[in-house]
Amino acid sequence: MKRIMSYVFTSLLIIAVAIAFYQSRHWNATTALFPRAVCIPFLGLLVAILVVDIKRGRRQTTNGETDGDGDGEFSALTARTVKYFGWLFGFGFLIWAIGMVYSIPVYVFSYLRIVGKQSWLKSGLYAAGAVAVIYILFQYVFSVSWPEGALLSMLGL
Repeated sequence: MKRIMSYVFTSLLIIAVAIAFYQSRHWNATTALFPRAVCIPFLGLLVAILVVDIKRGRRQTTNGETDGDGDGEFSALTARTVKYFGWLFGFGFLIWAIGMVYSIPVYVFSYLRIVGKQSWLKSGLYAAGAVAVIYILFQYVFSVSWPEGALLSMLGL
């Protein structure tokens, strides 16, 4: 069971990185530089990890060894990992749906409020601070234009 979960997890990462790379095709060269520079080697690494894991799994199966996961339950570490990647993919969805500028405060505020159990005021202040720093840094210092969110574009907002 543990081996199958590893294959599924690596495959989902490959799909997510491929989607991110595909989404950057219409961005201008400056904005798309980072996703393209990261996605290409990351895809190669993930495919190599999947191939090695599959080969290692076949070798263990032919030797009669098992993966030792008889109960089929998630460990605490696996549950934390799933929660973390759930938040990460949720942030990616927010970026796709409403755009980077609006998704940063929503994500930071939600994460601090729900996971960090911070007060409303502290969560709001940190979210506003994160937006201010990122917006000033990228908009004014680096002159990076942010792609608009797909759902906001569809709604004409």
